[in-house]
This record gives sequence, C-alpha cells and structure tokens, in this order.
Amino acid sequence: MDRLPDAARLVTFARVARHGSLTSAARSLGITTSAVSQQMTALEAECGVRLLDREPRGAVLTSAGEVLLQRADELVRHLDETATTMAQLSGELAGRVRVSTIASGATSLILPAARVLDRTAPAVAMTVSVHEPQASLEALDDGAVDLALIDVYDHVPLALPSHLLVEEVLTEPLVLVTHRDADVPRRPTLEALSTHDWVLPPATSACGAATRHACRAAGFEPRSAWETEDLLLLVAAVSRGEGVALLPRRAVADSVAPVEIRRLVSPVLGRRLLLVARNATAQRPIVRACLDAIHHVGRRAPAPATA
Repeated sequence: MDRLPDAARLVTFARVARHGSLTSAARSLGITTSAVSQQMTALEAECGVRLLDREPRGAVLTSAGEVLLQRADELVRHLDETATTMAQLSGELAGRVRVSTIASGATSLILPAARVLDRTAPAVAMTVSVHEPQASLEALDDGAVDLALIDVYDHVPLALPSHLLVEEVLTEPLVLVTHRDADVPRRPTLEALSTHDWVLPPATSACGAATRHACRAAGFEPRSAWETEDLLLLVAAVSRGEGVALLPRRAVADSVAPVEIRRLVSPVLGRRLLLVARNATAQRPIVRACLDAIHHVGRRAPAPATA
C-alpha cells in the first residue's frame, strides 16, 4: 500500500459493512449507490486488497475487510470524539440537534422540551423525525441522528449496545382503554378481558408485542378486530366500541375521541422512556442542552390521570 486510505472512504466502508449492502449504505448517506461503489473501488485500490465480495443479496466482507472494519470503526469514533472536543472548546450553544423519537414521546416530551430550549438555549433547535426504537438505534449508529427517544416495554427486551449512552426519562404504566359504556370491571384484570375483541398495534411494534405477550401469559390469544400503527385511529376505533386496547398512558390520545382509561389490577405492566446517544456525541454542549431540556420536562410533567 503506497499511501494511507482516504478517511472519508473508510467512513463509507464502515457504513457499507454495517448495512450489508452498497444500496442501503448509499441511502443512509444520502448519496447514490454508484458513488458508494466508486468509493469502495478506490479504497480497495488504495489498500491493494479486495475488501468486499459483491453478491446479489449484498456486500460481504473479506478477511481483509474484517480487519479494516476494526480500524474504520475506530476512525469513526475518533472523528466523533474530535467533533465533540471542538464543540466543547468553542462553548457555543448554537446549532441543530437531530432527534429521532417515538410518536407518543414527540407529543409528551419533545414538543415541551423545544419550549424549554427557547428559554434556556434559544440558539439550539431540534430537527425531529418519528421512528420505531430499532430504527432510531440504527440511525444513531449510522450518525444520521444525534439523539433518540425510545421506549422499552416489560417482557419485550431491546438490545442497547455498550457504546451508547442511555438515560432513563420516566416510567409509566400500560392502561386499559375502552369505550365509555364497555362491560368491563372497574378494577380489571387482563384475564377478565379474554372474551373481548381487541384493537391492537402490529405485532412487529414493541407495544403490540408487549400486549400479545401479556395476553398469552394470562392464558388467551387476543382476538384482533382492528390492527393499526396509527394511535389516533386506534383510540377512535376503541371509542366506537370496536374493541379494547392496552396502551402506555401517554400514548392514549383521549382528546381525539372519548374513551375510558383504567389501570390494570393484574398484571402491572409498564414501559420505560429512554434517551440514547453515542457516548462522544452526548458530551457536545448543544446535545447536552437537549438532553437536559427533555429530562426537565420528564421531571415536571404530571402523569395523565386514569380512572
């Protein structure tokens, strides 16, 4: 090898390795697949060895590629740490922080936190996108976002890599949501709801998986009448008597349609709302300002009422 590999190409190489394909890496970087392919060809020429086997279903690392990936990951971490150090030295509280969040967290925490930033750090702004937790974690790893607000449900584990900073904002219960005249006990147990129709989030979502797991543990399979990712539609369907639902309290849009909300007597189920960031990125002053603003809201915001 006559000269050092290009740093930008190494960063792209790490993205290709993480995604397993040139196309997916290109999408995450916001460039064309052709551009990624050209960078990988140039990187292989610089290294003097084949790094990728390009197969119909994606790109597979060669043994040399596996070795280089370790160095490329180190470079990405060092670049992240360098950017943080420069930001700390400047001390400037100005700029945009890219936030990925669950929908219910956007309403109950991120929007109020933006108002807190208006007072505490008016030159800091958040650019917000809504995604499921796994997609947010992938975006963090890719460097596509700086901060993620995710939820983790009882009995639905989510792997959180050690290189990420994780801070808990709050915990909250899952509540039973029914229409106003539903024939359910005032202090309901999950077992007592086995004969009811259900309005469910998809099984692929954390909330949908948690509900199904809890029902099965109570001895029955929930009979799905409606299935939707749209929480507004879900609450509207429940309010029309299409079925019952189990949701985190802050995810119940009861201002959209009239529903009854009760805590389960048994089992007691809940979720945790977590802030996640790359360890180095979390130390940047503007990112720390956003973390602090969201924690402030989490501490001060009263829990919504339940029957």
